[in-house]
Amino acid sequence: MEPVKELVKKAIPSLSSDKMDALMARLVELGVQCEDDMILVEAPDIQDTLPLIQCRRLVKAFQGDSQAAPQFRSPGPTSTPLPQSDDLPPTPPETLPAHTPSAHSPSCEPYSIPWHKMPSKLMDVLGEKKWVKSKERLQMVRIVVDDYLHKHPGRPGRSKLMEIAKNIVGQYPLSFKQTEPFGNMPFAKDGCGPLFTQLENRVENIKRTSTPGKRRAEGGEGEVQRKKKSRNSDRYGCVEWDVAVEGTESRAELLSKRNELKSAFKTHDPQESSVRKLMAETYPIQRETINDGTNVKVLKEEWPFLFEAAHLFDHASRLLGFSVQNKLAQELSKKEPGINNFLDTKGMKMGEGPVQLICGIVRYFKENPDHLFCKNEDSADAELSLPCTPCILIRGDHLFEIAVDQEVVNDHITSPIVALSYAFCLLYVCNIEYPKEMSLTLEFMQRVFFGINPDRGSKAEMKGKKQHHIPPKLSKLVTELKEFDWHM
Repeated sequence: MEPVKELVKKAIPSLSSDKMDALMARLVELGVQCEDDMILVEAPDIQDTLPLIQCRRLVKAFQGDSQAAPQFRSPGPTSTPLPQSDDLPPTPPETLPAHTPSAHSPSCEPYSIPWHKMPSKLMDVLGEKKWVKSKERLQMVRIVVDDYLHKHPGRPGRSKLMEIAKNIVGQYPLSFKQTEPFGNMPFAKDGCGPLFTQLENRVENIKRTSTPGKRRAEGGEGEVQRKKKSRNSDRYGCVEWDVAVEGTESRAELLSKRNELKSAFKTHDPQESSVRKLMAETYPIQRETINDGTNVKVLKEEWPFLFEAAHLFDHASRLLGFSVQNKLAQELSKKEPGINNFLDTKGMKMGEGPVQLICGIVRYFKENPDHLFCKNEDSADAELSLPCTPCILIRGDHLFEIAVDQEVVNDHITSPIVALSYAFCLLYVCNIEYPKEMSLTLEFMQRVFFGINPDRGSKAEMKGKKQHHIPPKLSKLVTELKEFDWHM
């Protein structure tokens, strides 16, 4: 772009460096790559960066320069010279419409990000491929939305906002890529989701007073959609959710091995290596039984070893593709101190240890811890008040029981990390959605501790709410933790 800059200096010698930078950014945005491209630039294209007279002078200078060395080829002595398609500048991907519009509606027109209006500090960060912090992101979002609404009055659709978010992230992927706090693993596929949410919130804030709210659809069609979503949530994050059982002989053999396991459980003296081998071999019909919707009580009768911690972890490892218990222990050792320090600055630190850490996160999200933890419940009747989702009963500092469907399925766990891992595994092994009262905390664990980041869908129970790939409150906490990590 240096030759282009030289031409600008010749045309307008008095142009300040700030205006020169803004102009060059605008030309790059338009797709200008060399001197020849300037013949296609018109005054309205750059009027946001220069006074009108200077725009006209600059365009005239470019057109005059191009006439001195025309880029045309004549196919014959009597034909009219035509520009060769090879000589025309390529249109940048971000300015290409997704399809040929039938009308000039805002949703069909391509939108160019007004980089020339952005603060110089933000452009420096983008140029250096650094991560954009919250303050600069909000400035950028305000500028983009205000600019779009100025050019296209009316409310933009969600698809248009996602297109804008993808445009921004596509041009500066490293600056918007979300990584986990206290680490460098990806927190999400890219930064489009959180940026889209911020754009949408900005539009909502501007339009709230002028647009009446719409009632949400209830019942009927919504019920059908929820059932379909629930099925998607069953497979969410899994790598081997449904394994085909092939052939009659194979099925009969697997059922025989299941009966062998049931008999071994009743003897109270099974050979661990043999049980582990049989449990691995019968994994296909274990999944078949679970995926058919079998309740926990029947499942415990048919597959009693499944609820022993070692075998539940083996099953979950195959289902999810990694060891849940080992992963949680590793991630807590790296991230627990930093998260605790962050919670301490918010007055939300609950104490030392994994259970206290999770309780602090619950408190941050203002969720209900009773849907995951139940403390000092000694009577048998206490089980009647338990949630249906997996719950950890804390009997002491080193004694935990796990209940699901209001039934205790394991009463001899002595480690808090094992208890947390066990409860988390049950959600995936038994096809259970995150309860809405604890969905943010569980999704935080899923993404930050276990690295389960599917491209779409959710494990959370959602009813009649606008759905986001990553909940905005969760994105906010991850961003705050990341910035806190940088300042430590």
